[in-house]
Amino acid sequence: MGHFPKLENGLIKGQLLREKVSFQIGGPADLFVEPVDEAELISVLDYCHKNSLPRFLIGSGTNLLVQDGGFRALVVHVASQAAKKQIRVIAEEADRAVIRVPSFVLKAHLLDWSLENGYEGLEFSSGIPGSLGGGIYMNAGTRWGSYEDVVKSVRFWSAGRGVFELSAAEMNFKYRGHGNKVFESGAIVLSVDIELSKSKNIQSSYSLVSMILSYRGSRQPLNFPNCGSVFKNPENSAKGAGRLIEASGLKGHRIGGAMISDQHANFILNVDHATAEDVKALIALMQQEVMDQFQVSLEPEVILCGTEKFLEKERLDLPGAF
Repeated sequence: MGHFPKLENGLIKGQLLREKVSFQIGGPADLFVEPVDEAELISVLDYCHKNSLPRFLIGSGTNLLVQDGGFRALVVHVASQAAKKQIRVIAEEADRAVIRVPSFVLKAHLLDWSLENGYEGLEFSSGIPGSLGGGIYMNAGTRWGSYEDVVKSVRFWSAGRGVFELSAAEMNFKYRGHGNKVFESGAIVLSVDIELSKSKNIQSSYSLVSMILSYRGSRQPLNFPNCGSVFKNPENSAKGAGRLIEASGLKGHRIGGAMISDQHANFILNVDHATAEDVKALIALMQQEVMDQFQVSLEPEVILCGTEKFLEKERLDLPGAF
């Protein structure tokens, strides 16, 4: 298989993924790495391709439900507290600039960087958890905007093409997603070029951020681990997913250690060591009740991944790595 790349953080066996995702749910990854920069990430991806090693990328896991069996794969964790230092300006004019942001950067850190350096345009992202790579995949946003509003282009790596770039128009962003099949081919976000305006009144940007954080904090549960919105808002309904679930009478309903929030019904909370099976059962119940009562189909926004059960005999290993 050749030598596994030398990484600053090394290779870990049996990492419990509940320690790495926001839901705090999920079994072990047979193999686990945390690249610290783009070069390390590409070296890992290239190794996996050349050796047919199954791999799965996660950022902060803010929209993931990892099943209790974990992964029979190499899980690559691309979210770094230190990546903020890797943001750089690549083009600048009198009133705007283009910045290149590694996919590792946490959304909150990117917002902080923009304000600290006198730029506006990312205020909409206030309170959105997770890393930028996942935010691009989901076209994350709030009622104040989404990443499609500021993205100029996205740099990717794939086994067939190496490093390549797609413009925002080619990404064909849409509500909580995109219309390009680039991810289906196994392409991975390396970095994002974002165009921001130079602020004429940075204090107004800070004020807007404070207002958005206050608004979101008053309406979304922050006291228990969760994955954010469980369902997308349906296009064929005047009511959003949360309102439909609330109207179906499910607020506060609990299965095992998982509970539908009594503050916002489109959130499932891990209130007491919930398992993925607990959450899956609640998701199925929410979908069934809303369909039965309102004839509306709810499409999950949370991504289910991993395997249901862990069997030691099926564990993936890397000869010579340990």
